[in-house]
Amino acid sequence: MRIRSIGICDKDIDYASNLMDGINRIGEGEFNASAFSDIRCLLEFVKQDELDLLLTSEAVDGVRCILLTDDDDMRHKEISETGVLYKYQSVTDVVSELRKLFRPTEISVRKRCRFIAVYSPLGRCGKTKLAKTIAAQDEVRGGLYVSMENFSSEKSDADILYLLKQKSPDLITALGNAVVQESGFSAIYASGTYIDTHDVLGSDIEYLNRELDRLGRFSTVCYDIGSAAFTDFSIFNNFDLIYFPILDDEVSIKKLKGFRQLIHSAGMQEKLSRCLEIKVPEVPCGSPELVKAIWQAGH
Repeated sequence: MRIRSIGICDKDIDYASNLMDGINRIGEGEFNASAFSDIRCLLEFVKQDELDLLLTSEAVDGVRCILLTDDDDMRHKEISETGVLYKYQSVTDVVSELRKLFRPTEISVRKRCRFIAVYSPLGRCGKTKLAKTIAAQDEVRGGLYVSMENFSSEKSDADILYLLKQKSPDLITALGNAVVQESGFSAIYASGTYIDTHDVLGSDIEYLNRELDRLGRFSTVCYDIGSAAFTDFSIFNNFDLIYFPILDDEVSIKKLKGFRQLIHSAGMQEKLSRCLEIKVPEVPCGSPELVKAIWQAGH
């Protein structure tokens, strides 16, 4: 799991430094905290590096912020609900609250199906192999792999995305007919090229998820999303988990940094802040090593 970068900006630099030291000590291997005495220093920092979260006394545009307060009434409030953190509590409690913020979204027991996305701006990172393995791991009612890649050699005979955009009552029948059986999981190949999915919006994915849930045939639906497939990043609000395959070569690191800067500059960093980064091992689909890597990414 990726180490989260935490900024602390407070006029009381002694407080900021002590909190930084405590977070880095107690949250070693999970968080990397940096302290700033003023907004100007912080803004210079984020020009070169990214922050997953900023603890601050005043909000900063383009950065996910939790506001620091000395209001005693906020002492026992959950920061995930208020967006506010009481300053003078134990560092152990602060780290506990930070862990809650970055914990993968828990699936409600009332939902019949969980929805997962696999997305990365990188090519040849094992995205499709990962998505199919996730679908194959469902042992309740079975998993469904939904292909929305940039290019695919397979596509459903029914124009699923056209029916989706029209909110057609025939969509659910077309989805049922489009399901094909693969080794250990079911699959729907919804698109042939990224042009098919270019105009799909977050509201469309919300509707598609609802129709897939209505089928009642699957307890996991895993989307394989091409890097050029969608222009509306609000689609990620419709997933319980997002896996983000990465690579560690020099070119890929630069591409990932550029992508994260794009997300931050567009004010969308919170949508992807809960992504589970994973380096997909070079092993076959469904292999024990890949299953283990998926488990480790979520823990």
